[in-house]
Amino acid sequence: MKKILVIEDDLTIIEALEDTFRFHDFDVVTAGDGKEGLALFIEHQPDIIILDVMLPRLDGFEICKKIRQENPLVPIIMLTARSQESDKLLGFELGADAYVTKPFSVKVLVAQVQAILKRSDGNNKEETPKKEKNESVTIGKAIVHFESFTIIQDNKEYALSPKEIEILKLFVSFPNKVIDRNMIIDKVWGDEYFPSPRTIDNFILKLRNKIEEDPRNPLHILTVHGAGYKFKP
Repeated sequence: MKKILVIEDDLTIIEALEDTFRFHDFDVVTAGDGKEGLALFIEHQPDIIILDVMLPRLDGFEICKKIRQENPLVPIIMLTARSQESDKLLGFELGADAYVTKPFSVKVLVAQVQAILKRSDGNNKEETPKKEKNESVTIGKAIVHFESFTIIQDNKEYALSPKEIEILKLFVSFPNKVIDRNMIIDKVWGDEYFPSPRTIDNFILKLRNKIEEDPRNPLHILTVHGAGYKFKP
């Protein structure tokens, strides 16, 4: 039985999600504020987290950041009344896997949770026996460590979000080939969320800032105008 942690201060939403996920055979743990939610995460180590942004005592962005420091892999769906693109970008940068704006369909949210867990389980099964699979890759003077979600550049370590890691893995898998934004969305986000082109461009900009010696004149993550991006090792 999969365990889901719901961190939300709206009792109506908590009750609806608790009843629905239990009906779908989830073990449900709930918290009404940020500090309680973080403590329950540490205690229960859930398989997936639904995390509201606007919470008392500790907001969702700070919780997401702290969870990612402890566990870079557990899926996090951020749940919020906010709809600004900047808020979504911040959530993704901190390590969120999906972003759902209120009001939302509980049935759609359940389907989204099931899809994320199915893909997460599939990735774990694929990666476990393949010890020969590269756990790090050198890009110019930067060393990317996929397992620890970090980049080492000029003796400085930079943290990577799960989405940044997935984008880099996609680039590394298709060196010297043009990858359009739709392919990035399909491979990295799937059906969880449909980001705008600006969201993709912001992820690329942040990756360049961590990898390229001169982000304004990149040598490895190149823009192919009108087509997408090309990765050169």
